Amino acid sequence: MHFITFDIETYHPEQKDEIDVAKLRVSVVGAYLSWLDQYVAFLEADVSNFLNLLPHVDFLVGYNQLWFDLPVLQKYATFDLRSLPNYDILVELEKKLGYRVKLNDLCKANLGETKTDSFEQFKHYYWHKQWLPLVDYCMHDVRLTNQLFQLILNTGKLKYPDMHKTNEITLDPPRPSQQKSQPSMEIMDTIF
Repeated sequence: MHFITFDIETYHPEQKDEIDVAKLRVSVVGAYLSWLDQYVAFLEADVSNFLNLLPHVDFLVGYNQLWFDLPVLQKYATFDLRSLPNYDILVELEKKLGYRVKLNDLCKANLGETKTDSFEQFKHYYWHKQWLPLVDYCMHDVRLTNQLFQLILNTGKLKYPDMHKTNEITLDPPRPSQQKSQPSMEIMDTIF
């Protein structure tokens, strides 16, 4: 089974604070490539390299990717990203709970860790060309999301905060419809 766990960071071309998916652009894509067991970052100029990998994996893993990451990335793609097999942890939780849980709250409950920065901090990284903190912020979120996904694969369960206590929920793991071969070396050569 080959999958990519990913997250994106964005910027508004007019330097506005609004989160309008139709206007946002990708500043960085952070990805975990399961078949290589490696984390890789793609800046905006390299987004096509990331997109070239997607048709070759069994599924994509993320947190709020269906409603945020994929619509923003779609501006860079020549194929429909929503047609790819996806495992969105936020959506899977919402199906069972009936409401959304913040990524940071899940990370605290399951991993004992939190995100590294807030939106108020990282939104300035792009405009100040602070690439290392921006990539680090994104990759930290990818690592946390991938660790949550590994818990789902290994135990089928995640803890989540509920009022003043922590509960546990069983989630259905992804079920890829057909196994794909890992991305070819030609595709990998375009990345590394």
